[in-house]
Amino acid sequence: MENQWTSRCGSSATLCEHPGSNTSSTTCLKQHIDIPRRVSDALDARGFNVSSEGLVTWQAGSRSHPRNWSLLRKSYDSGLICFLEFWMTLISNTGSATSEAAQDELGISRELGVFCFVTVYLLGQALGGLVLPPMAESFGGRTIYVVTTLLFGVCCLVIALVPTLPAIVVGRAISGALSAMPAVVAAGSLENMFDAKGRIYLIHIWISGAVLGLALAPPVATYISASSLRWPAVYGVAAIVTFACTLLCLLMEESRPSQVLHQQVRKVSKQAEFDQLSAGAASLPTISEFVRTSLWQPIRLFFTEPIVAAVSVMAATVYGVIYLFSEALSTVYVDGFGLKGRPASLVILALAVGTALTFLPRIYDIRIANKIHKTGKQIEPEDKLFGFYVAAPVLAIGLWWFASTFDNVLSGYLTDSYASYAASANAPMAFLRAILSGVFPLFGRQLFSKMGNNNALFMLAWLATCFCGVAVWFAFYGKQLRQRSPFASEGSNLSEKGSETCLAEEGTGVV
Repeated sequence: MENQWTSRCGSSATLCEHPGSNTSSTTCLKQHIDIPRRVSDALDARGFNVSSEGLVTWQAGSRSHPRNWSLLRKSYDSGLICFLEFWMTLISNTGSATSEAAQDELGISRELGVFCFVTVYLLGQALGGLVLPPMAESFGGRTIYVVTTLLFGVCCLVIALVPTLPAIVVGRAISGALSAMPAVVAAGSLENMFDAKGRIYLIHIWISGAVLGLALAPPVATYISASSLRWPAVYGVAAIVTFACTLLCLLMEESRPSQVLHQQVRKVSKQAEFDQLSAGAASLPTISEFVRTSLWQPIRLFFTEPIVAAVSVMAATVYGVIYLFSEALSTVYVDGFGLKGRPASLVILALAVGTALTFLPRIYDIRIANKIHKTGKQIEPEDKLFGFYVAAPVLAIGLWWFASTFDNVLSGYLTDSYASYAASANAPMAFLRAILSGVFPLFGRQLFSKMGNNNALFMLAWLATCFCGVAVWFAFYGKQLRQRSPFASEGSNLSEKGSETCLAEEGTGVV
């Protein structure tokens, strides 16, 4: 996708192909210019080469490239991104508990309360999940992290200080849209900083943080709402923590390689008072170019890429079921087993326990990655699908068991497969996830009440069983599907190649 606006290059015309873009070529006029020694030295010190036409490209092993940052730098940025995903997901799933506590005070029905606190938030996230990823891929993510985190805190503060229905609807809708930054864009941010091997744990930690947030939210919201602090305090606490995260985001670095290159060229040009350097296609797009090529990218990937479509549907369904359980488990354990509100809210903590077990397949993935690395071959995205092969039948068995007795691997797969398009590839999944997660709680209690707890769970178990078939499909045909894709093959190959070679492609804005 990376943008195909006109680059400044020099005397003879060349045709520059950009696979996967709507515009097939860019014409560059090249002419030789005299590069002062002070300029070339300044660029060399920062890890860049400059051609006789003034085109700046990455040096092999450049320390300015996000893949080659220090471990401390990458740990800080990736750790903060993962915490933001944990925290904002936790706040998203407080809606069921706070709506129940607020419904009498606001004079609304249970269903309307769930809609205002839960569904509105997730519909906002669905919209944000389509807009923010291409914005980050085109303009960089660091500034957007700062702004969205700050505004998220403001929205939570408004709800806490003005606990009225209009403030709740507006605050939850806007904060939901803003939460798409760590929920969707983070996949691309982590891909920028880590190679395929490093992403095995990082993507898993990111997704596990989200699941942990989902699991902790109901008991946290229930206990605070039932205390003397009352339900608005949930969002007061959310505002305080998020404002602190905003300050931490100010210390982050931009990790989009093309934007790092663009920023560094601009700094050198200004310091050396030399305006004839070019970052190639890494220059910022115009608004019309951004809308035409980037904003529609997630939609295009969903309807043209079978891998994106299948992963989006499966992951969205699993997340939606978790939100469904947040609303429906009270029916199962309060009505069915006679538990009180607070003890019943603790049941969903079983998800947090299960998250700890999901690190075991990652150990196997690391062993496979090390074995492949020793042979000198490149790690394929399918080499890290072992967790999915285990998770699909375990999910089905778990739901059948639950019914009878009463994604994190997939996000990593998309990130590895689509590399520089990672945020856009994850965006359809996030959109469907938000829609289903927002809709499922609306009829969760009715579904379990009318169908019966066992029958409702049997229906979910049948759905999970179908996912086992998708696991088999990916095992035998996943690589073929990926290789036929201009987005997947180009994105993943350039990404891994770029971390080990001179990264010249990024100098012209390909990655």
